[in-house]
Amino acid sequence: MASQQFSSQLQEEVICPICTDFLQDPVTIDCGHNFCNRCITRIGEASGSFFKCPLCNSSVNKTFRPNWLLVNLVKKIQAMSASEEQPERDELKCQRHGEKLYYFCEHSGNFLCVMCCESEDHRTHNDSLIEEAAQKYQVKIQSQVEILQQTEKEIVQKKEQGEWKINDFMNHVNFERIKILGEFRHLQQVLEEEKNFLLSRLHWLEQEGTEHRKLFMASMELQLTTLKKLIDSLKVKQQMLPSQLLEDIRVILHRSEEFQFLNPTLIPPHLEKKLSEAKSRHDSIIENMKKFEDNLQANGKKDKNRFLKGMNEKDKQNWDETIKPGPWNPYPATPTHALFGAPFAGEAAPSASLLAGSRETYVEVPGNGAGSFGAEITERFKVVLTPVTLDAASAHPDLILSQDLKTVTLALHFPRRSEEPANPECFYPFRCVLGCPGISSGCQAWEAELQGRESGGCLVGVASELVSRRGCLLVEPLAGLWTLRITSIGCEALTDGGTRENLPIRPKKVGIFVDHARGKIVFFDSTTSKHIYTFHASFAGQIFPFFQLLYPGTRISLNP
Repeated sequence: MASQQFSSQLQEEVICPICTDFLQDPVTIDCGHNFCNRCITRIGEASGSFFKCPLCNSSVNKTFRPNWLLVNLVKKIQAMSASEEQPERDELKCQRHGEKLYYFCEHSGNFLCVMCCESEDHRTHNDSLIEEAAQKYQVKIQSQVEILQQTEKEIVQKKEQGEWKINDFMNHVNFERIKILGEFRHLQQVLEEEKNFLLSRLHWLEQEGTEHRKLFMASMELQLTTLKKLIDSLKVKQQMLPSQLLEDIRVILHRSEEFQFLNPTLIPPHLEKKLSEAKSRHDSIIENMKKFEDNLQANGKKDKNRFLKGMNEKDKQNWDETIKPGPWNPYPATPTHALFGAPFAGEAAPSASLLAGSRETYVEVPGNGAGSFGAEITERFKVVLTPVTLDAASAHPDLILSQDLKTVTLALHFPRRSEEPANPECFYPFRCVLGCPGISSGCQAWEAELQGRESGGCLVGVASELVSRRGCLLVEPLAGLWTLRITSIGCEALTDGGTRENLPIRPKKVGIFVDHARGKIVFFDSTTSKHIYTFHASFAGQIFPFFQLLYPGTRISLNP
């Protein structure tokens, strides 16, 4: 009986978990489990380079190693068991009653047969079917795994919070730089010295912030290293003999008890104060320039009214012809808007504050989606279509550019987190790319066609040359990005403050027109010639076509 039981136990060690038969050509995978070569190969064929182990669910490579030791062991066990009656391998038997085991005792942790359950020893215990008990303990195991994973997150949270705080400080510094550059574009050369001083102050703050980030990270790493050494020394003492353990034990314990976590200062108060002073100075300059510009606009309007006053109809007609725009003007002049330009069909008229030259913020003027450009406007658009290509130097590493730099694709499969590129011009971690050439004056137009899977999505529009290409990317006009977000569920304009404005259209092909002098970015559906949205902006320097691919399988093609 004992020999047969031992033989049965040996057989269970050489059984394939997949086919539940003796191992045939046994192989070992990366996690250490053994399977028939044929069985594990069939499972691996349905996956890529890696697949999950059927037993432990670990991710393993498709490289299998033959297990010659198991080959010999299987042959010997089969020969040893040939003369014995083979019991059912998957059937557990009660050693006391010889019956099949169906139940699990919560009290004792033993498997029970029907007769065991009815005995005096187990009648008052909480017994359940083996399958039900296994499911119950699966839940408990999962709960414990989640608790441990949460503990792991809390251990590194302190370090991450400090780093995010410093990054937020650096983003505020960059935001102030963009605001100052945008305002100084409207001043004369006499303000150049003041502008350089303000930028130098922000640069100094940036350098100081970078230096304190290095000090913070170095302090955190040093304390973590010291703490690890203390823990390792205590663990080594635990393994020693009593006499060795007690040597210098008081010194070691005293050293570990005296360890204190020194929480370094993230941003020194004097830097916070310096940044606050800089922001206050910036706001003061902007307010003074706005007063100056409002006064200039008011006086200019009076002067223009005096100039137009008393003109007869012929003189007014000649004046309208004189100020008529060039070969392409999406805002054709009319007698009532001769000085400022009229909107597209379906586009709301500019607000009074915008016409008066208000520059408190960027103004977005949405359309109702119903207006159409018409044949004449479509022909004018074609006149200023500018060949646009993708800037490979700015492309995120996960993006695939065509050889002619006209198409960009986000592959269906790419690394979860690609390595940060060394080139500072490259966007990271957001999957973005710029177009070229840039726009510093005049008008320019191009088309972007969204292709690929129906579940794809992207951002299309224009970006300021000052947009940060690393770290946090604020997609809003105040940060120098004027974009539409197009996905399978609709189209949205990304406006200031992180808000989104839903638009009643989902174009497959978007026409984008930029009038740098007037500060306008106009989007329309190239297929139906319907207006989608217009941004009114104040550009600081050059702007570039901008694209961000959101989901795997997305593809964007440019025309012309």
